[in-house]
Amino acid sequence: MPVPLRRYSQNWLANDELAVALVRSMKPQSGDHFLEIGGGEGRMTRALLKHDVRVTTIEVDKRCCETLEALARNSAGKLSVIHSDVLEYDPPKSNGPELRFVGNLPYAITSPILRWTVKHHKIVSDAYYMVPMDIAKRILAPAGSSERALLSVLIGWFFDSKMVRRLGPGAFRPAPKIKSAFVRLQPHEPPSCTARQQHCETVVQGGFSHRRKTLLNSLRQSGWQRDEIERAFAAVGIDISARAESLKVIQFARLAEELPELVQ
Repeated sequence: MPVPLRRYSQNWLANDELAVALVRSMKPQSGDHFLEIGGGEGRMTRALLKHDVRVTTIEVDKRCCETLEALARNSAGKLSVIHSDVLEYDPPKSNGPELRFVGNLPYAITSPILRWTVKHHKIVSDAYYMVPMDIAKRILAPAGSSERALLSVLIGWFFDSKMVRRLGPGAFRPAPKIKSAFVRLQPHEPPSCTARQQHCETVVQGGFSHRRKTLLNSLRQSGWQRDEIERAFAAVGIDISARAESLKVIQFARLAEELPELVQ
């Protein structure tokens, strides 16, 4: 049985009972297709396979792939194993939100995986992720919260988020020094916006690029002119002294429509 490696930021679930309970909270339905990020030693994978579902698990660690492939050989075709870094993996194209994403995300690359999920939002039926508590708080933070950050808006653009369960260090091995959370991302219609999505993300990133500054000054330092920003603020109804964390997703969408695209 492989042991967790620091270089892969591996902290695996500590027992099968917890994996079963987490899967139960996801309410698997017959015919569901789960895309598991980081199969590890297979606890969550085995818990999923107790249901009438298909599982595709992506695992970067070759040692774990061997364990998962042995499991796949006895799964009656329900399990597929892909040896890959998830950030380099392109999920199969589909006609709609057909995949249920799930994973115990490696702490070192939790934020990049969440942004990868946003990138592929059109095929996501829902997503259940184990993440560090500080990142969970950012995901869940509403407008006006001191916890609100770039990730809050990028995820909130496409998903509603919910805390499903809090997880202490003892839920994992080796036990990390931090607390974690099991969170759900449920897709919703993004705000109607005439601006290109890439420009929208540039505006949001610019807004949060200097957390101690006002939104106006952050955007100025990101490349926009003061008069452009002030006109956009007036059109959207944003106070000149506002900070990025005070804006709702829809306000960022309107702001992106009013601000010109930056010339690279």
